[in-house]
Amino acid sequence: MIQAVIFDMDGVLIDSEPLYLGWFRKFLEAYEIDVPDEEFHHLAGCSAKMEEQLLEKWWNTSKKESKTEKEVSDLFDEFYEEYIEKHPYSYAEIKDKDIDFVLKTLKDNGYQVAIASSSSMKVIRQVMNEIDIESYVDVIVSGEMFKESKPNPEIYCFTLKKLGLEAAECIAIEDSTYGIQAAKRAGIMTLAKKDERFHYDQSLADEVIEDLSQIIKFLKM
Repeated sequence: MIQAVIFDMDGVLIDSEPLYLGWFRKFLEAYEIDVPDEEFHHLAGCSAKMEEQLLEKWWNTSKKESKTEKEVSDLFDEFYEEYIEKHPYSYAEIKDKDIDFVLKTLKDNGYQVAIASSSSMKVIRQVMNEIDIESYVDVIVSGEMFKESKPNPEIYCFTLKKLGLEAAECIAIEDSTYGIQAAKRAGIMTLAKKDERFHYDQSLADEVIEDLSQIIKFLKM
């Protein structure tokens, strides 16, 4: 019997990928680094570590002066701070339309709720605060807690331990290729929130849902 729902954050609780990809594209344009769309979309759904690796690769492919992964990452952080000062944003603006209803219904029916996200704990906390869902969430796990984040299943295995449940007692809600792979490798039934914008492979999911309200139907509440 299902006792908990584990949510990915980016692309599930918030439609953040277009926002994040916009920042990366602006950074690359500022330094005159051309990356084809097909390759650029590899950033969608990946961990912070993989983002740094891709930025370093693209920098050193385009520039005569090579830089380390940290040097390129530091340049991006500087660009990001200046950019958001001129273009402030709120995660509340990209909050999933059904999430309040879904989380309230889950809690009212006795389900535990967890977030297992590749984002940093600082960002997860910021998102939870801005979209006002703290009261619904029992367990929070960040990919920065592990050497490898998704598609490595460790983040999901750890979340199961924090919940005190077996894989068969949970479902995971994911969107990206890496996230779905991680949840399935941990043995968790996985629902994929449909997203065709970033060429995700959602074929490994047990079911693809159009919106989060279908979680309630899936659990037959």
